[in-house]
Amino acid sequence: MSLMSIALRIAEESTEFDPNTVSPGVEGFIFTGLMAAGIIGLGFLLVSRLRRNAYRHEVRAQIAEELGETGADAEPRS
Repeated sequence: MSLMSIALRIAEESTEFDPNTVSPGVEGFIFTGLMAAGIIGLGFLLVSRLRRNAYRHEVRAQIAEELGETGADAEPRS
């Protein structure tokens, strides 16, 4: 065994486990809640931007279709 492993084993045996010192506490709870709220907010923004982009694509396709129909039906001017 190396000196490092002996020192780690002694430190492990001498310390007692206290669940209060390893819990995230109130700060961790608040941080996790804020992160969750932020991710949900970003999700709503993403969905709205995707929907807006899809609507724009549909409208542009309709406009292109209408312009194509009127261009084919119109007689050339002399």
